[in-house]
Amino acid sequence: MNTNPDSPPAAKAPRVFRPPLSMRLFLLLGVTILAVVTAIMIGLAAAAFAMQWALGLFMLALAGFMVALTTYVWRDLRGRWGLRVELDTDAVKLDLPAGRSLIHRPPAQHLTVPYADIEAIETRLEAYRSQGMAIMQRSYVLHRKNGDLIFLFEERALATAFASQMFSSIVAELVAKAGVKLRDLGMAEGRGGLLSAWGTQAPDWAAPTLSPAQQQVLWRRAAATGAAAIVAATAAPGVWFGGLLGKSRRQDPSSSPPSPPQS
Repeated sequence: MNTNPDSPPAAKAPRVFRPPLSMRLFLLLGVTILAVVTAIMIGLAAAAFAMQWALGLFMLALAGFMVALTTYVWRDLRGRWGLRVELDTDAVKLDLPAGRSLIHRPPAQHLTVPYADIEAIETRLEAYRSQGMAIMQRSYVLHRKNGDLIFLFEERALATAFASQMFSSIVAELVAKAGVKLRDLGMAEGRGGLLSAWGTQAPDWAAPTLSPAQQQVLWRRAAATGAAAIVAATAAPGVWFGGLLGKSRRQDPSSSPPSPPQS
């Protein structure tokens, strides 16, 4: 304990935020598995062309989808792995990878922003509809006094059991440290593209907020999409296991009904 009244108080350690290690390792495992499956699919497509062109084209299309899916998850991994926010005494240090958003296209940024240069932290809900489904997310942007907007990060899968709440605490601390307001800009709708993963487009940050009636419709659709995803994820293993069980029974002679007695 420091008992010298003339000694300066010990400096408080800066608050450092990173996405949970478990999430980053899970994404790394997912990318690894997808890369292996993609390589297998490419090999099967090459073999299929030697047998039949139609089959080869079909397998090539599946391989192409796997390449796109692997690239999508790899981008998410890069965004999660490199993201780091450090709240120091007078400034916030930001390490923001390019992949921190799956819909926005912000550049990678590594910079230190003094709290005195921050005008506000802005947030809004964003909805994306595609193929009868919808997803909802919340984006956060740092608004500097010189007018620059720095996209920070986003919470995803809102209104579902998969909703993330990673960034609310660090945003609250940043707002308190900088002594600024958290501006809620309402809700905007962007273009969902294909499955809200490919061909998406975020709305302009200056887009007007949707009406309460429009917001309710999008919230309900996002919730229904999340519920459908849970049902599909729950039913898929049962269908797969049931198919294996049915196949084994058909192949097991002892499971066949006894033959009728000969007259």
